[in-house]
Amino acid sequence: MICNIKKTLTVNHACGVHARVATILAKKASEFVSEIKLLKGSYVADCRSVLDLLALGAFKGDRLELVVDGEDAAAAAGAISALFDAGFYEE
Repeated sequence: MICNIKKTLTVNHACGVHARVATILAKKASEFVSEIKLLKGSYVADCRSVLDLLALGAFKGDRLELVVDGEDAAAAAGAISALFDAGFYEE
């Protein structure tokens, strides 16, 4: 069954989505077959692309929309959300 999940996430990491955070996100997104995107305003980032994630320009407190489409969308959305909630385990 293919699902479409949309969820709003808040950047809790003190430095925002910087290189290490983007790498962690891209690595986690690569574990799933679903298409995983983060949106900030009109910019859409593929979560498997570190460069796309850095181009978001997301800072602490920014709200991003997570959009996940695919057969493992629920698991993917849960895993990405958990990273945001945990501050990417860096703090």
